[in-house]
Amino acid sequence: MRTISCIFSFVASYKTPLPGLLLLFISSPLIKAQVQSSNLYSSGSIYSAYGIGYPVEIETGSAKSHGTFGITSVNQEVSGLTNPAFWSQTYYTQGASGLGLQNIQLKNTRTTGVSTLFDKGYLQLLLPFKSSELGVSIGLYPVTRSNLKLINNKEFLSYGDTVGYSSELQQIGGLNKFEVGFGWKVNDQISIGYAPSVAFFSLQTSEEFSFSSSLYSQQIQKLTISGAAFSQRLGLGGSFRNIFRIQDKISVGATVNIPFNMTLRQNYTTEKEIESGSKTVDLSNILTSKKGKMELPLEYAAGIGYAPHNRFNISIEGQFQRWSDYTNDLVGNDGAIMADRMRLGFGAQFHPYKKAQNGVFSSFKYSAGLSYDSGHITVEKEEIRTLWLHTGLGILSRSPSSIDLSLRYGFRGTTDGNLIKENIWAIGLAVNLSEIMFLRPKLQ
Repeated sequence: MRTISCIFSFVASYKTPLPGLLLLFISSPLIKAQVQSSNLYSSGSIYSAYGIGYPVEIETGSAKSHGTFGITSVNQEVSGLTNPAFWSQTYYTQGASGLGLQNIQLKNTRTTGVSTLFDKGYLQLLLPFKSSELGVSIGLYPVTRSNLKLINNKEFLSYGDTVGYSSELQQIGGLNKFEVGFGWKVNDQISIGYAPSVAFFSLQTSEEFSFSSSLYSQQIQKLTISGAAFSQRLGLGGSFRNIFRIQDKISVGATVNIPFNMTLRQNYTTEKEIESGSKTVDLSNILTSKKGKMELPLEYAAGIGYAPHNRFNISIEGQFQRWSDYTNDLVGNDGAIMADRMRLGFGAQFHPYKKAQNGVFSSFKYSAGLSYDSGHITVEKEEIRTLWLHTGLGILSRSPSSIDLSLRYGFRGTTDGNLIKENIWAIGLAVNLSEIMFLRPKLQ
């Protein structure tokens, strides 16, 4: 009963401490059996409940399969969204998108659970206004994402009777960008890029309770926060050939995401079941503030890639996000401390199809690598780090179109301090369509 009373005291508040409730449910020994049956927890990483969601990577499937982020372009098959400078290299009109599926095995010192997340990725259309010199990109992609659902079925005593109830907590949304930018080849070695965008934020947190007794009415509470702002990023790229040997290539790249501010507005409603149906009540007037500011941090990245010949390349890249500068007047961190985030990636690719030879295994592109993520939050004085192992397979057609399959295995978080550790299997599918699906530009 004490646990139940704590839950109802949370529900009575207009602020929705979702991470607190998640940790309360998962760590409670009273529901250990339900957690182990995977009936309690579904959707994405529990660490996406903090702040405005977990940061989302926008690298192509080819880069993801060998652990890098797409900052360099030592392999020019797919330019991707990451570095605007390399949009200048496109020759054909291209369309690209990616999807993913994650299976997350989570545990703390008391319980275990399972989570599954279908990951909708980016959309990009790349147009060569001047072939291999000036390219324009139109893209839609996520920056952060929260996708959580917590379901709990329990019973409690009321006036001598046993009443069953079901509670569902859900948090969906995050920060997204719609972007139109260009990449320009300054000379044979150097390219630059500029990508302005509209950043829009939407996050909805809901709590729903239903009871087996008519003494208690079903109730749904929703807190919605939204906003939009202008943002921009810059890219720089360089390609140099015949440095150490004939036909080798060195590719370097760097990007900067400029900090920006956004005005947020929030709306709070509750929907109750009554005899005549349902009734929605606007409770926004009880909010401390209906409007507030959010400041997004500076981000920069750099990398270098080397190809001794056109059938093999290696890359090492790094990214830094200054999340310690992030502020938000409306969305709390729920006990977490925002921390500067560093990502490092290293990988290699082998392209046997670029040399005329027979055999089924010579028709694919092979990738492998690893990456490290220091995390953007600290919970209970513990950094939420992630280590990924990457591998992948590229399937190419006679045209520049391709399909990239990636398989990753990751370790996130820790069980220290009764926190949650996640073991993640991630499968990705990225499709790059060019020439066949789109009109080839006129020769220039």
